[in-house]
Amino acid sequence: MSAVLLAAVVLTAALALGVLLLRRGLLRRRRSVSAYFAAAVACTVLAGVAAGPALPRGGPARALGGPLLGSLGLGGKQVPVLVVPNRPGFNLVAVAADEASAGTDRGRLARGGQRPGSALTWVPVELPAGPGQVWVSSGGAVAALAVDTGRAPADAADAGPAALRGDDGPECASAAAGALLGGDPRPPATCPADGLAPTDAAALRGTVAFLAGRGARSLGLVEDASPRGRAAAAEVRAAAGRAGIAVGAPDSNRQPLVVTSGWAGADAAVRDVEAGRTFAEGTYLAPWLFTAPLLSPSAGQLIPLRYAPNSPAAVEYLKALGARLPGDAPTSAGYDAWRRARGTTAPAPATLYATAVLYVPGSGGPGAAGGHHHAEATSWLPSGMVVPVAGLGTT
Repeated sequence: MSAVLLAAVVLTAALALGVLLLRRGLLRRRRSVSAYFAAAVACTVLAGVAAGPALPRGGPARALGGPLLGSLGLGGKQVPVLVVPNRPGFNLVAVAADEASAGTDRGRLARGGQRPGSALTWVPVELPAGPGQVWVSSGGAVAALAVDTGRAPADAADAGPAALRGDDGPECASAAAGALLGGDPRPPATCPADGLAPTDAAALRGTVAFLAGRGARSLGLVEDASPRGRAAAAEVRAAAGRAGIAVGAPDSNRQPLVVTSGWAGADAAVRDVEAGRTFAEGTYLAPWLFTAPLLSPSAGQLIPLRYAPNSPAAVEYLKALGARLPGDAPTSAGYDAWRRARGTTAPAPATLYATAVLYVPGSGGPGAAGGHHHAEATSWLPSGMVVPVAGLGTT
């Protein structure tokens, strides 16, 4: 029963009782009558509070939306769908299927596409405020996912992280999914690319110290213009300067290659190394680049991690992801967010890991499936190995 209806019932009953008492002479004095009806009104108010807050027109708005993870029957199978941030305005819809489309109008769906570093199909969709539907098409079938984005944002600052709109959008959505799997349903206020975590800065300094210990005198650097990318590149240059290592752009020199960009820049960098367009004595990826599509090309990838990929907590994250979002690749951003949502921390300091994908003749080579790892969605590196190389200490 709603608060308004319950309050009306209580008030009606109280007034009826008051009239009956007056007729029988039980409420003779004016003061008694006034006290009685004041008590009746108070009881009505208390009944409304006990029943919960009402939401009349113009009253308090619904709670904010948040990342939504659902599943739709498409093409004879269940297809996971992720909507981030599930707020009014710009949203990313990720579909765990190839050649998917999405939109709010069944007759006008936008075709999605693959994005660097991700195993999903991504579609930008503008969502209105309040309840609605996102239509998704895949495998020749169309189905609708119910959404509720909550109230419209009061200003642009409430419309969601700006990084969702650019190259770092899939990484941001992966972090939101990880938080949701860990029990935090709130819309993301920031994206991983919005700043450099102190632990990641320390891992980068440790990587440069490792290279200095191996006698490196120069290194190539792949960076980007995101806040995290600028801060990370500054950390690498400062550490290299202290170690007497020259830093330049990737070129034909055989030197270590350090990558501090986001997924898009890293994808281009490892593919350039694999194709021989860039020479590298090892491709050293920043910690946030730990995801299978960036590790699959044969580029001699090494990466500093503050956790063992086969640790119980990491395996639990893989199981949670595989249960709710099969077809997606686990990511460092998703695992970090999942861990924070559960109130756990990663061990420190970082360890440098080497990665390699095993080539099976006739398989088309690493990454032949275009980065989609449907058969082994809950593995950090399908058909590959992640092996510890050296501890980086504290820097």
